[in-house]
Parts: sequence; C-alpha cells; structure tokens
Amino acid sequence: MAATDATTVANRSAMTPERLVVIFTLCLAIVLVLFLKHVISPIWVAVGLPDRPLIEGAEEWTYSSLVAVAVTAALLGGAWANTRVRHVAFETASELMRVTWPSWEETRVSTVAVIVASIVAGVLLFFIDSVSYKLMVEWIPAIWGKL
Repeated sequence: MAATDATTVANRSAMTPERLVVIFTLCLAIVLVLFLKHVISPIWVAVGLPDRPLIEGAEEWTYSSLVAVAVTAALLGGAWANTRVRHVAFETASELMRVTWPSWEETRVSTVAVIVASIVAGVLLFFIDSVSYKLMVEWIPAIWGKL
C-alpha cells in the first residue's frame, strides 16, 4: 500500500482530529491510572489507612485505586477545560492527519538498515576495545619494562 493509499484509507475511515484526541486521552487515562495506583498505594499504606478491596473478589480495586481514578479524572478534566490545551491537541492531531507515513516496505528496509548498522558498530567497537586493552595491559607494559 503506497503512502497516498494509506492516507486515503485513513481519511475514508472517518478519522478526525477530534477522534484522535479522544483516543489519545483515553490511552493516557489508562496509563495514568495504572501509574498513580502504584504511586498512591504505598503512600496510602504508609499513612496508615486501610487499603481494602472495594468489591469482594476484585482484589486489584482498592481505595487507593479509586483515588487514582479520581485524580486522573481531575487532571484530564482540568486539561480538557483549558482551551489552550485543547487547541494545541487538535492542532497536533490535524498535523498528524497530514503526515505521509512510510509504507511497510520502507519501514522494513529502514529497520534492517538500523540493525545491520548496529551490529557493524558493535563489532567495530569490540575490535577497538580489544586492541586498546591489549595495548594498555600487555604491549605498553612489556615495552616499558624493556627500557
């Protein structure tokens, strides 16, 4: 599929900047809840509050999880209420819609090139490191001892 074909397919699929922003916001909310849950839970216990499950059988959903969800909702709600943040998000999504993304073939070729370059650089650095080690540890002391 050529780059223009991919753009056409994306445009036909009714992908709008607003939809991209909502998808990103939902993904960010999930990540933020998971992160805050792991940050708030030890603090919750250190303060001495009981961190019991909210529902029997659902051990993952504790009081600290509920606080993490509330903090995430407050942060994202506040960001959404800020018109500048919302404007920048929509502008960024609009620019992403105009980008010509590489095809799978171009991506594959570039990935192979990076892997080969990394292997060549690794072998070259190994050779330089080995020679430097021999030079510093064996050859220079041997020459220095003969003087």
